[in-house]
Amino acid sequence: MKKRIALLWLLFAWPAMAAGNRPMTIEDALAIKIVGAPQLSPDGAWVAYTISEWDREKNTRVSHIYLTATDGSRTFRLTNGEKGESAPQWSPDGKKIAFAAERDKGNQIWIIGTDGGEAERLTSEEAGVSGFEWSPDGTRIAYVTRDVPKGKEEREKKKKDKFDAVVVDRDLLYSHLWVIELASKSKKRLTEGSFSVSSPQWSPDGRWIAFVSSKQAYQESRYKDISGDQLSDIRIVAADGGETRLLTQNPGIDANPRWSPDGREIAFTGSTQPQAWAVKMELMVVPWQGGQARVLTGDFPESVGGAPRWSRDGKSLYFSAGTGVSSHLYSVPAAGGAARPLTRGERVHGQFDVFADGGKAVVGIETANAPGDLWIVDWAGGRERQLTFANPQVKEFALGETEILRWKGPDNLDVEGILLKPVGCQPGRKYPMILQIHGGPYGRFSWNFNSRAQIFAGNGYAVLMPNPRGSTGYGIRFTLANVGDWGGKDYQDWMAGVDAAIAKGIADPDKLVVMGGSYGGFGTFWTITQTDRFKAAIGHAGISDWYSFFGQSDIPGLMQYGFMGHPWTAAETYRKFSPMTYVTRVKTPIMITHGEEDRRVPIAQAEEFYRALVELGVEAVFVRYPREGHGIQEPNHQIDLVQRQLEWFARHLQGAGR
Repeated sequence: MKKRIALLWLLFAWPAMAAGNRPMTIEDALAIKIVGAPQLSPDGAWVAYTISEWDREKNTRVSHIYLTATDGSRTFRLTNGEKGESAPQWSPDGKKIAFAAERDKGNQIWIIGTDGGEAERLTSEEAGVSGFEWSPDGTRIAYVTRDVPKGKEEREKKKKDKFDAVVVDRDLLYSHLWVIELASKSKKRLTEGSFSVSSPQWSPDGRWIAFVSSKQAYQESRYKDISGDQLSDIRIVAADGGETRLLTQNPGIDANPRWSPDGREIAFTGSTQPQAWAVKMELMVVPWQGGQARVLTGDFPESVGGAPRWSRDGKSLYFSAGTGVSSHLYSVPAAGGAARPLTRGERVHGQFDVFADGGKAVVGIETANAPGDLWIVDWAGGRERQLTFANPQVKEFALGETEILRWKGPDNLDVEGILLKPVGCQPGRKYPMILQIHGGPYGRFSWNFNSRAQIFAGNGYAVLMPNPRGSTGYGIRFTLANVGDWGGKDYQDWMAGVDAAIAKGIADPDKLVVMGGSYGGFGTFWTITQTDRFKAAIGHAGISDWYSFFGQSDIPGLMQYGFMGHPWTAAETYRKFSPMTYVTRVKTPIMITHGEEDRRVPIAQAEEFYRALVELGVEAVFVRYPREGHGIQEPNHQIDLVQRQLEWFARHLQGAGR
């Protein structure tokens, strides 16, 4: 079946999703397989990719590498390591695949033949390997590894004797670039200095390597802290060693270098703004010898996402970008000109790789009703074909209907969000509704398969996921609209969205609850200090006091940017938008959850808010998750968290959920 859309774009219709007969559970959500890292073989006949799946027995997720013929004729699993594998890369001749795996000596590079067999470990770095790429002739691999402290034996003795004090921001360790010969396994270090390397990329002739350099550093301590700013540049070094050469000097982030096919230019994503937060990332091209970079996406309204791809003839570049709740692929002339869309529709187009002819790509595609799979997108012929079918069990689930809800915020600003209706939603009936606030604040809710929200929909809830001012995907002016005002007009956008859902007849105004994590956790804390319209709240990894958070978090620059100054220069703003400032107003019962090893939002933020609520007599529950960082990763902890969330809301809505 085909359908015709604008500009004679022809798409194969998505397979009809048979209506399942049972709602999703957290176990169902964990069992969703995640498809990623697609890379085409040099001849375009195969795709290497990863599938991550839940290992219930080991309480973790494990990914393995698969190969699928691009004509759909054959699929097989290539790797089977106990701890999994990632980052597959084809050798230039297509006969081998390099991948990363943590087997007998940390995360190392391994090589395996494309017909299977035993993999061979290539590297043996004490600190493991964080990134790598084949040389064009297939004889070498460039890779990145972190330096290790000198005096290993002395260091271990001090730890054993408990003389292991750590001086903060001293003795920093950086990641640097190495090259290893496949035949002899001899290796050579290429970079030195107080900077870290990432994303190595060989020139087509194999003589040079471009890479990203930044001040990110590692300090060996109990918490394995990362220090340094997020600004970065592109550098070049000779593949045989020598001085590095600075290629870009934008005041913001420069990343994702990619050589043109003729080796004369390097495309990269960069920002001309002197900070690393709410910025528009542009697609740029610079001569490899250096010089003025030209911006190719200056008139394009959104930020460029991820690494670009060159066409084989070097005349075009391909990139992805988020637009509203969707993400699409675009092409732009390398010589300059308007970007044009290659994909359309309410879908999220993720990681991709372009075929040599430039007329099609293998793309990860996800929708609100279907988890991500790989598709062959033929924009030249106007066709699409699904290549992988990782989650056929989804047809068993009864899913809530998803739609885009639009409303007006303060200043008559156009705002939209995603409204997920309860499973079996009946016209004219009002339902309990969850306001879910996203993190960031420079994030967004997109048109992807939200299994967690579907769990709530299966339990009788509508879920509103707004993209207020400050969200990405709506132009840089929209993203910048909450700078200096976190919790101000974006809070009013959230509340206007709730009002829109009530006016639509979906949400029961007497059965509203609110939840969120990170900035969404702050938003939850903030909301219950500003209104008592919600019957219950759940805040995960939330910020309660921006003033103290500046000194606790690993990203103090975010606050300096968002509040337009330091705590000692903008103290009034920090206090004005801190939930702790208004904690005496809270009446809403709240469950606070937090990972004990969270360095992004340290758990002291939760402890501070919880202790105040207890002293004030507000109903509050505080759940701490050992070993967890900013997000809850261990599957058993995820099961526990979702069960607690369902029970908390149901109890405070007097059993409103199913």
